[in-house]
Amino acid sequence: MRTVHVSEYPAIQHRHRDGEIVTVRLRRQEGDLRATCAGCDTVFVYRKPASSAVTHYKSPLLPPVKGNWDTGEDEH
Repeated sequence: MRTVHVSEYPAIQHRHRDGEIVTVRLRRQEGDLRATCAGCDTVFVYRKPASSAVTHYKSPLLPPVKGNWDTGEDEH
């Protein structure tokens, strides 16, 4: 049995060797969200994506974009 960690929720689509695309739904099992595909003998385990460790800054060259910016520079 192969284990694959995924960050998609609630359903996982994957391709079998014969080209068929199969969808399995994550369900709470053993304290984790997981899905088992008997067709390819794989267990998909959900892991919440981590936030980026890289600080992202607005580009001074692009026009202002409505969004969630913490700097407060656009509120003049």
